[in-house]
Amino acid sequence: MKTHGRFKLWIEREIQVRFVVYAMISLAVGCIIVSISTFYTVWIDVGEKILHNDSVNNIYTASLNKFVAVTLVMIIILAFLATLGMLMLSHRIAGPVYRIKKILKELQEGKQPTFTLRKGDALRSVAEEIEKLAVQHRSIGESALRVVETWKNTEVKDMSLNLALKELENRIIYLSIEQEKKGGAKNVE
Repeated sequence: MKTHGRFKLWIEREIQVRFVVYAMISLAVGCIIVSISTFYTVWIDVGEKILHNDSVNNIYTASLNKFVAVTLVMIIILAFLATLGMLMLSHRIAGPVYRIKKILKELQEGKQPTFTLRKGDALRSVAEEIEKLAVQHRSIGESALRVVETWKNTEVKDMSLNLALKELENRIIYLSIEQEKKGGAKNVE
């Protein structure tokens, strides 16, 4: 498979938004759990060492306010970095999904697309299997055309075979007309 690059990070928004939302929720929950456990672990240790008096309560309140502010800023920075990382990671999945959908549309239109993905993209094995299927489909179509051409040049007395071959011919003609319509409609645009 030949590789080529893409520059857009938002290829398949639905997939990528799910990745980013999952990363953000996981990051937020993780940060909250770590922050709370760290803060209370430190203050339980400090509280045991210092007698309970008014100055400890003032220190606790001031420290809590500062800790929450610093933690919030850190969570925002980490969330931004996680979002960027998940977007870049999901791009390696969403990009191939976009390309495979494009390949399938081209196959439906009767074209012979190139099955190219970038180096490092996910779903390469899926694209390879679709390429094998397309080759097999093309081979079957060509064989069907040869059978219909041979049938037209041969006198066959079996009526059921004649009907089956006529049905095959009609289906091939129908598919050819549909492909021409799709190709003609795209050329008009």
